[in-house]
Amino acid sequence: MTVPRSAGAALIVVYLFAHFLLLPRTLEDLDSINFALGVRQFDVAKHQPHPPGYPVFIAASKASTSTLRALGFAAAAPRGLAIWSAIGGVLALPALLVFFRRLEGRGRVAWCATAVVGCAPLFWFTALRPLSDALGFGVAIGVLALASGNASRRALTIAAAIAGVAVGIRSQTAVLTVPFLLYVIAQRREGRALIGAAAAFAAGVLLWAIPMIAASGGPSGYMRALTFQANADFSGVDMLWTRHSARAIANALLNTFVWPWTWWLGLTMCVVAAIGLVRLLWRAPRAVVALGVAFGPYAIFHLLFQETVTTRYALPLLPPLAYAALVALEGLPGKAMYGYAGGIIGMSLLVALPASQTYSVEGAPVFRAFDDMAATAHGGDPVDAIALHAEMRRASEWAQPILPAPVARAPHGREWLALVELWRAHPAARVWFLADPSRSDLAVFDGRARELARAYRWGFVEPPFVGGARPGNADWYHMAPPAWMLDRGWAVTAEVGGQTAQDRLGPNVAPAIAWLRRQTADVTVLLGGRNEGSTPQRIEQTINGEPLDSFDAAPGFFMRLFSIPAAAFGGVAGYVPLSVSVHGIQPITLEQFDAQPPGTPMFGYDAGWHEPEYNQAQGHAWRWMSEKATLWVRPIGRPVTLHLSGESPRRYFDAAPHVRVTIGDHEIAAFDLSSDFDQTMTLPPDALTSADGHVTIECSRFFVPSAGGAADRRHLALRVYRVSVE
Repeated sequence: MTVPRSAGAALIVVYLFAHFLLLPRTLEDLDSINFALGVRQFDVAKHQPHPPGYPVFIAASKASTSTLRALGFAAAAPRGLAIWSAIGGVLALPALLVFFRRLEGRGRVAWCATAVVGCAPLFWFTALRPLSDALGFGVAIGVLALASGNASRRALTIAAAIAGVAVGIRSQTAVLTVPFLLYVIAQRREGRALIGAAAAFAAGVLLWAIPMIAASGGPSGYMRALTFQANADFSGVDMLWTRHSARAIANALLNTFVWPWTWWLGLTMCVVAAIGLVRLLWRAPRAVVALGVAFGPYAIFHLLFQETVTTRYALPLLPPLAYAALVALEGLPGKAMYGYAGGIIGMSLLVALPASQTYSVEGAPVFRAFDDMAATAHGGDPVDAIALHAEMRRASEWAQPILPAPVARAPHGREWLALVELWRAHPAARVWFLADPSRSDLAVFDGRARELARAYRWGFVEPPFVGGARPGNADWYHMAPPAWMLDRGWAVTAEVGGQTAQDRLGPNVAPAIAWLRRQTADVTVLLGGRNEGSTPQRIEQTINGEPLDSFDAAPGFFMRLFSIPAAAFGGVAGYVPLSVSVHGIQPITLEQFDAQPPGTPMFGYDAGWHEPEYNQAQGHAWRWMSEKATLWVRPIGRPVTLHLSGESPRRYFDAAPHVRVTIGDHEIAAFDLSSDFDQTMTLPPDALTSADGHVTIECSRFFVPSAGGAADRRHLALRVYRVSVE
């Protein structure tokens, strides 16, 4: 197949122009924020950018950012970074074409495979992001193209020099370029070629390494930053090298080979590529070796040592998959290959173009939230402090000039403690909280004191485009001083309980403190949890250091109601401590808490409910209920609205179960559940009062997770995500 050079050049211009039009208006992933901070002031020790430093990319971005700013372009910082992604994508396409053609000399396969890679959702979108991936990939593919075929010694020397420089764009490029260069040089069996290439590669590295190390405080300062980053990666990154269960392996393979194309297209590409690989092994084994040497080391490195949920890391593995798929399609009769390749391109662009348009116009969720905060405060809505989950902290550092209030800082995973200290010191403070919606730790505050101002989401499916981006989605809450807030030692969600276990706390180790805002009326307190020991244990509560209540908790579940007289709050204007302690060494988990004055609806999980559970990856916290479970709902002399939402039980049962909600002998509601549910019902006040607030939920089906020995023998009927009363 022969395509005129002018046509190829025209396609490149169109590709570049399309990407220039769609450059984003905001930063997004943590790496992009570090890059932008590095453009502002390069300092690897401060992670501006993060180690190993990316000095070539930063130098190029300094030039582009200053140029765009001088020309009056808006959002010069993110676009000054992203423009190099577009350029990198354009550099990669002709280089891929050359590399593919030199594998077997089959022009039409090379052209079609290049077009498929160029329009693949991951490739198209990554060429818009303010990150170093696309530029590093484009330069690395250029090195492979220069070194492939019957390359001269001069071409190998130039390729090696470019490979050395490319490490300063993105360090992972070395995993793509160095093995292939060594493979080509080994085939030549020329010592001079090896020496020349090694010297050229070293010169390319030294060109950026010497000024970078000097700017980082010398070798010792740079090594400290690099060591810190390496330790953080191995301790905090979810990689197969450290966690290699069957599920982790399956997820890694899906994230690497399927999700970069979207689900069904990715599965199809993998199947077709497997057929093409067999065909290629039969007709051109040397081409398979070349592909394996070029991309195999990176595949191993990526699967073992990188966080595969970050789908952009799989960018360098698109070419071998696309080429193998086109080899399979080449075997179809006539010109069917062109039709199928066009179909792949069409399906890819069908998802990539709308996502790119949304990304260009809206930007990242967290930065949209910061823009709205600035606009709202400018409109007169007062705020005393901004708090957020730790993964958004770096973004807040970049956005600080426009934020209307100081940002409260706290340890990662324990962000609520900053607010506890804030409200203890300033009981009337008004707070805006920017939350990761997959987290559940805001349950340590009275839910009635927060209101969702706005939810911010990527406007497209995440895995092919921004999979693994941090920060991701965000929820902006307005938070008033709560009626109560919990300190350390609680387990009101599985996430909070996990932090308590990690801190080796709990009421049997040290008193668990709930801070209560001063009330002028008596307060009803609900306290619930589990005695995980084998004998009863004494649980005592004090208010402001004075004895309040005590009871013996038998092994298993407990729920306790007691009252705090208004006089117990004394004259304190702010918050007073309610302390919960255990006399004994057996573990007690405190899973429920509420404290409200008269007339405020309350509920508690009573008999038939299991412990709270949590999956951050899914963004869900839940409790399982058994086939018969009881809620306590506080009678307040008026109808109370009860909301129940949860997962479809058809995931576990072959037919929709029947659910009844009763108070005593009075049936409140009955329904069959065949999908995810969100049920709302009204509880009559007289019925609640006569039943002492006990509401029974019965489900016609349940299952036992596993059988035999010490396995999970719970009866599980419904997985409930949320219960609330109004």
